Amino acid sequence: MRRRWRLVLTIVLALLVTGSLAAFAGMRLLSRRYEGAVARADLLPAAPSRSAGAPAEPTEPPKVKGPMNLLLVGSDSRTKGEPGDGRSDVVILVHIPESTGRAYVISIPRDTYLPIATAGGERGPRNKVNAAYAWGGVPRLVQTLNQFGGITVDWPVLIDFAGIRKLTDLVGGVDVVIDKRSVDSYRFLPENSPYPSAPCTDPQGRSRRCVAFPAGKVHLDGQLAEYYVRQRRGLPNDDFDRSKRHQQYLRALAEKIAEQNLLTDPRGLDRLVRTAAGMLTVDRRMPVQRLAFTLRHLRAKDMTFLTLPIAENRDVPGVGAVMVPDAEQCRELFAALRADRLDEYTRVHPPNDVRHGR
Repeated sequence: MRRRWRLVLTIVLALLVTGSLAAFAGMRLLSRRYEGAVARADLLPAAPSRSAGAPAEPTEPPKVKGPMNLLLVGSDSRTKGEPGDGRSDVVILVHIPESTGRAYVISIPRDTYLPIATAGGERGPRNKVNAAYAWGGVPRLVQTLNQFGGITVDWPVLIDFAGIRKLTDLVGGVDVVIDKRSVDSYRFLPENSPYPSAPCTDPQGRSRRCVAFPAGKVHLDGQLAEYYVRQRRGLPNDDFDRSKRHQQYLRALAEKIAEQNLLTDPRGLDRLVRTAAGMLTVDRRMPVQRLAFTLRHLRAKDMTFLTLPIAENRDVPGVGAVMVPDAEQCRELFAALRADRLDEYTRVHPPNDVRHGR
């Protein structure tokens, strides 16, 4: 199914923390296996070509210290982020400050209306942010966000859905708290489904059962977790609430991983690390093992969740329904990010409360 990878986007930070646990535990062989299992591709924009006779630019070592910016992009097909590989419906920017003691997770809704980088890397006409990925793969998406925020994405990460249910079930599922009962009228369940449901009608007018989420504490296994984070219709604020569900699930999974006794169970940790690593494609230069060691102190409590400020929803001819960024607040957000002062920004603009969801 298209967009099944949404769940993967919500857990990639937990996967990075998993890798850091292996490094922190001093399991060098396991860390090498983790790095070896990660696929690699050219995900960063190509460096500008030098003119004839110009001196060679000094080669900078791969960045492994803060501050740094990670960009999380989703894909079903593992075609290495090449153009034409669908659209990245959810994009997540992660800022690691200089201290590397926190992670600021910024969700960028798929319909955000931004100037899209051209094939030559210049600032182009506005469109939905996920068009950048469709037209030029991960490198063009990186250029688009670099230009919009005046930032530098250091390491993009492409995530695939394969193995997500196995990973979720491997930790025994997760628990989430839901504020209000909801029904996903687009998610039809088979008759023998064990999951909560409600009567509904499909587009052909046939009576069906749709997945329902009751209010209160709910346990999510891999399949139900996918349903939970993919729901959009039936939520009060559509994509905003869905983004918060992504973040809520990320926090819950990271906490569950921390609760497991995997560091004392080499076989269990090995299964978790290999499953997690098999879902990722990173840039060819990305030093996964060294980055994992840098992030070894990160835990769920150290993650702060934000959403790109949006001013309004609008219909644009030839583009469709878009979400227009709040220019002033975005300038404030990215100025704080560039100055490595997101802690000050979040004191004025409270982050998302992901201890519960819609």
